[in-house]
Amino acid sequence: MKINGQEIRINRKNAVISEVDAAYCELLQYILDNGVRTNNRTGIDTIAIANWQHIFDLSKGFPIMETKKVNAKNFASEIQWIHQVQSNEVQWLKDRDNPVWNQWVVDEDGIYRIYEQGENAIDDPDRKVICKKQEFDPKTGEIIKVPYLDENGSEILVKPFTEVDEKGKRLTIREAIYFGKEYAGTIGEAYGFINNLYKMPQCVEYRLKNNPTDRRMIINLWQNAHLPKAVLPSCVFLDIFKTTPDRKLHSNVTQRSADVPLGVPFNIPQYALIQCMFAKANGYEVGTMAWNIQDTHIYVNQLEGIKKQLQRYKYMRYYSDLIQKRSDEAIEKEYNILIDNYQKEIKQIKALFGEDIVEKKMVEQVKEIKKVTPDLAKEYEETFERKLSFEHMLTRETPVLELAEHDSFFDYSTDYVKKGDPYLEENPIGNKELVLKNYHPTPFISMPIAQ
Repeated sequence: MKINGQEIRINRKNAVISEVDAAYCELLQYILDNGVRTNNRTGIDTIAIANWQHIFDLSKGFPIMETKKVNAKNFASEIQWIHQVQSNEVQWLKDRDNPVWNQWVVDEDGIYRIYEQGENAIDDPDRKVICKKQEFDPKTGEIIKVPYLDENGSEILVKPFTEVDEKGKRLTIREAIYFGKEYAGTIGEAYGFINNLYKMPQCVEYRLKNNPTDRRMIINLWQNAHLPKAVLPSCVFLDIFKTTPDRKLHSNVTQRSADVPLGVPFNIPQYALIQCMFAKANGYEVGTMAWNIQDTHIYVNQLEGIKKQLQRYKYMRYYSDLIQKRSDEAIEKEYNILIDNYQKEIKQIKALFGEDIVEKKMVEQVKEIKKVTPDLAKEYEETFERKLSFEHMLTRETPVLELAEHDSFFDYSTDYVKKGDPYLEENPIGNKELVLKNYHPTPFISMPIAQ
C-alpha cells in the first residue's frame, strides 16, 4: 500500500505501542482519574498522586516517547552536562542550543528572580520585592528565606532583571533570592555541582571496573549541606546501579517530584542513556531500569496538551490492534477511507479560508478555523490525528541507541551539532558518538513551564 506516495510493506511486528508510551499515557490517565488538586510553590495548581513505579526493560529498546516528539538533542546534552561535564554553568547548555535551564539561572547581580505566572498571576511590572537569602533553620532543619540586607542593615528591593519576556510581555517579579555574584550564570550548588564536588559518577565507574558486585554504586544528588545554595534542588536525585552474573547492568532511579507532561518524557530517556553509556564503556549489556516517583503531578495549565496526547495514544492503540487482526487489503481499505475524508475536509477548508491556510502549522490552522467554524475545526483536527496515528503505526520502527566504543564513561564526546544542522535528520541526538536510530515520533505537543 502507499502512504503519501511512498510504497510501504505492512510490518505487524513493529506496529505496536512502545513500553514507555503505554506506561506513560496510562500514568497520565490515572492522574486525571485519581489525582487531587494541590497548591504548590509555583502558584499554578497541580493534579497530583503519590507514588508511581515502573520497571523498564532496556534490552528491548530505547525508552523514548513516540506519542509526541521529545527533543533528543536537549535531553542528551543536559544529562551529559550533569554527569560527565559536571557543571552548573548554564552557558554550556546555551552554547549547544539547549534552553532547558534558562528560567533557573542566577542573574549577573547574583540574584535569582522568579516571575509571576499562571491564572492567578499579578500583573504589576513596576512592582519590586524584598531580596531574600536561603539558610537552614537550626531548630527544624528547614530551609527558610530571610531578608538579605545591605551594608547599612537595610532591606534591598529588587525589580525584574529584564523588563520583557521572549514574547515582549512585561514581567512582574514575584520573588528574589540572593546567591552571590560568584554564582552568576549558574543554577547554584545543584546537579552538576554536586557531581563535580563528590565525584559520584567517577566512583560508580571505578567500582564497575574493580568491584562490580559492590552494592554501593550510587549517585545521590540530594545533599543537605548544599540545598540553601541550590536554585532548584534535584528532582531526579538518586541513581543506584547493580550488576548481575549475566553481565547486565541494572539501575534504580528515584524522582522526588515529577512534572509528568514536561519533565518525565525527558527524564526517562536521559537516565536510560546514562545507564547505556556506563554499560557500554565497562563491558556490560543493559538490563532493567526501575523508575520511582513520589510527587507525581500535572499542572492545571497542561491539561489541554495531555488530553491531546491521550487522544493520540487512544488512536494509536486502535490502529495497532487493527493492523494485528486485519488483512492487508482490509487495512488498506480503511486507510483509504480515512484519507478520502481528510481530503474532503481540506477542500472545504481551502474554500473557506484560501489555499495558504494548509501551509501553516496544524495548531495554527485549527486556531484560525475555530474562530469561524468550531465544529469543522474539531472534525478536521480529529481526522488529522487519526491519519497521523494510523500512518505512524503502519511505518513504525523500534528506536535503537548505538554508542561509540570507549573504555570510560567520561570519554564520550560532548560535542553537538548546531540547531538546524541536516545531521539532526539522521540522528536527532546530534552527537556522533550517541546515535539514535529509527526515532520517528508523532509531532511535538507544547506544554507550559512552571518556574
